[in-house]
Amino acid sequence: MSRLMSAAEFRDSLDRYHPRVFVNGSRVERVSTDPRLAPGIAAIGVTYNMALAPAHQVLMTARQGTSGKTVNRMLHINETSQDLLYKLEAVRLVCKETGCAQRYLTHDAHNGIFQATKRADAAHGTDYHQRFLAYMHKAQDEDLTLGVAMTDAKGDRSAKPGAQANRDVYVHIKERRKDGIVIRGTKAIVTGAPYMHEFLVMPCRTHTPEDADFAVCCAVPVDAENLTLVA
Repeated sequence: MSRLMSAAEFRDSLDRYHPRVFVNGSRVERVSTDPRLAPGIAAIGVTYNMALAPAHQVLMTARQGTSGKTVNRMLHINETSQDLLYKLEAVRLVCKETGCAQRYLTHDAHNGIFQATKRADAAHGTDYHQRFLAYMHKAQDEDLTLGVAMTDAKGDRSAKPGAQANRDVYVHIKERRKDGIVIRGTKAIVTGAPYMHEFLVMPCRTHTPEDADFAVCCAVPVDAENLTLVA
């Protein structure tokens, strides 16, 4: 099975990262100990401790079919209608304790990207699905919490992304290199952003061919170079 963390281990794991975070205009020196972020970190911690509690393991853990490993329900890919019900009940369980099961967004993103990459490969002969599976298995093995960076700032909402006067109101590909891409832009309302391990960057609306630079989905560490988080 993958190694499941406890709430205390999750909090300590945040010290492996050094994100550039501002809360109410002041710099956060250490995310794991900042009292302004403590409630959110504690809420995420509930999803870790419940997965270790025998009474909740049916709901809070699952067998990942692509690896055969037992993983946190919040990182799992649904395979059956029972999985869908267990995920719903897991979110209910966590919300009773915390008010918001922030980590369920990782689950939703995983399931969406799983389907999208599989369809893209079938249509275009690409290898996105295998690349996604490799990343997902890493996140499951390390029991990471991933923020979902989906909602763009949007700017002029009457205009499509490719027609914006300021392209930075949407995250987009700024440069294509042999070893990957450089992205630039602004995402808004990213739940729990300061105390995530990484972000899953996803498009937030339907794109046309003219918006190709904006149709980007990728993973970004919370302390990636030139990334600033304003909370």
